Amino acid sequence: MIRANGRLETTAVLLLAAALAGCGGSSGGGGPDPVALSASVSEPSGNGQSGSTGQDLASPLRIVVLRGASPEAGAVVTWSTTGAGASMIPNIDTTGADGISTSIWHLGTSSGSQSAQAAVAGGADGSPVRFTASASGGTGGGPSPVEIQLRSDGSDRFEPASVTIPAGTTVTWTWVSGFHNVMPTGSPAFTGSGTPVSAPSTFTQTFSTPGTYLYFCVVHGTPSSGMRGTIVVQ
Repeated sequence: MIRANGRLETTAVLLLAAALAGCGGSSGGGGPDPVALSASVSEPSGNGQSGSTGQDLASPLRIVVLRGASPEAGAVVTWSTTGAGASMIPNIDTTGADGISTSIWHLGTSSGSQSAQAAVAGGADGSPVRFTASASGGTGGGPSPVEIQLRSDGSDRFEPASVTIPAGTTVTWTWVSGFHNVMPTGSPAFTGSGTPVSAPSTFTQTFSTPGTYLYFCVVHGTPSSGMRGTIVVQ
C-alpha cells in the first residue's frame, strides 16, 4: 500500500512539472504578437521643435505604424493639437507602404509649450503618440501685432495691401501721409475707422474670428479697385 501511494505521488509530481513546463513554453517563446498594431515616433520625428506663434514648424511630425515587426500600410491616423489658432495639416492621414504618417504643425497663438498628438484609428499600442513644441514671438501670450501703413507718396495705397495673420492678432493702421480712412466691405466685417482723416493718425482692430476681411479707402478706392486691402485670419 505504501509503495502504491508513492507511485501515485510521483506521477502527480511529474504531471505538475509537465504542466508548468508547458505554460512556461507558451509564454516565453513567441516574441511580439505578429498581428498586433503599434505606433511610435519615426526619426526624425519633429518632436521638441521651437517656432514662432501662428507659424508652421520647420519640420513635419512623423510616426510609424507597425503590425508586428512589419510596416502597416493604409492605417488611418488622426492628427490633433490644442490651443487657439493651432492646426495640423493634414489632420487625417493614411500611412504609406513604409508605415509612415506625417503632418505639418501650425502653432497656436500663445507663446510657451504647446502639444499635439497622432492617434491610430481602431487603436494601437503606443497610440496616441504625443509631441511637444515651444512657441515664441507673441505679445502677452498672443501673436505679434501687425502694422499697415496708409500712404500717398507716389500712389495712394495700403502697405502691405494683403496680410495673413493668426486669430487674435491686433492690426494697427498708421496714416503716414495723405487723407484716408479704413472702410470694411463684405462679410465677415469689422469696425472701420470712420470718416477720412489726414495723417498722422492710427486705427486699431483685433481679429479674433478666422475669415477673409476686405476693406478700402472711400477717398481713393472702391471694394474692387484702387486703394483697398485684404486681411486673412487663420
